[in-house]
Amino acid sequence: MNCSTISSTVVVSAPAIVAVTETTPSVNGLPGGTTTALTGNDTLNGSPVVVGTAAGNVQITSSTVPVGSGLVVNADGTVTVPANTPSGNYSVSYTICEVNNPLNCSTISSTVVVSAPAIVEVPSIAIIKTAVFNDENSNGNADAGETITYNFKVTNTGNVPLYNITVLDPLAGIIMSGGPIDLNVNDTDEVSFSAQYSITQNDINNGSISNQASVMGSTLSGIKVEDKSDNINNLGDNPTVLLLSGCVIKIFNAVSINGDSMNERFYIQGIECYPDNTVQIYNRWGVLVFERDHYNNTDVAFRGISEGRVTIKESKGLPEGTYYYIIKYKDHQSTPHQEAGYLYLTK
Repeated sequence: MNCSTISSTVVVSAPAIVAVTETTPSVNGLPGGTTTALTGNDTLNGSPVVVGTAAGNVQITSSTVPVGSGLVVNADGTVTVPANTPSGNYSVSYTICEVNNPLNCSTISSTVVVSAPAIVEVPSIAIIKTAVFNDENSNGNADAGETITYNFKVTNTGNVPLYNITVLDPLAGIIMSGGPIDLNVNDTDEVSFSAQYSITQNDINNGSISNQASVMGSTLSGIKVEDKSDNINNLGDNPTVLLLSGCVIKIFNAVSINGDSMNERFYIQGIECYPDNTVQIYNRWGVLVFERDHYNNTDVAFRGISEGRVTIKESKGLPEGTYYYIIKYKDHQSTPHQEAGYLYLTK
């Protein structure tokens, strides 16, 4: 038998393994979530790799994520993004190796995209209204023609800027001023809007003024917001109520007819609230010198001129001296009342 023996080398090459860089679809950083697999485009011997299962042909052997990011590269090639992760692009590196040949590896760096949460517009606005009585004649009493100043505090309580903000008040006779304005988120304006109102006798008769304003605005996208005014205690949408003390009878028993425009009439504070009234004035001898119904301190008022049974030239008027008055009136419940006392007339 003619034979020959030889030793030869059979070379078995490792199949090509290629990890391909990826940029993941964005994950919302507020709730967090899981990315698609970074290994989705990776190949082994020209075919897509199978990773993270018992039948897998590759495995992730190492990974690197930005320090402090909290990102985790999972065995299946996905990346877990924790909740409240700031938005941005995070560079993540990993290495895949062939299961049957652990030295056959490929390393690549990919990008995980974390997006900011979408802003949901939640616009809202709030208004507080305050009232200040202006006692122009400083008598401590509300009189017809005196004024009330209203001020308005407007706050953007939503999460988006507001534009074209206006304030309306339906109170008849009120004069509004100021605006429109714009307000950024959490901004407050206390100076742009104000209003002036002249008190009427009917307001005084009612004992108070109650009214409520509205504020309106809109977002850049056109969402409209509105709020009814709160009172100073900010207890919800409530009217602003200002109490008026103008119906208390107070008698000023001095009349001066010397032409200096001071104390030139017999002034009965509050009598306008009780139009069902009669005012009588007697001289020292008990003679009626003045009697009028519906006394109102203006066109019906005693100015030292006789309107009773004593006939005296109007140019001279009644003589100086002490007189006696009787005031009779009925309140809103038709209950009769009477005031009496002495009146002093000087020239």
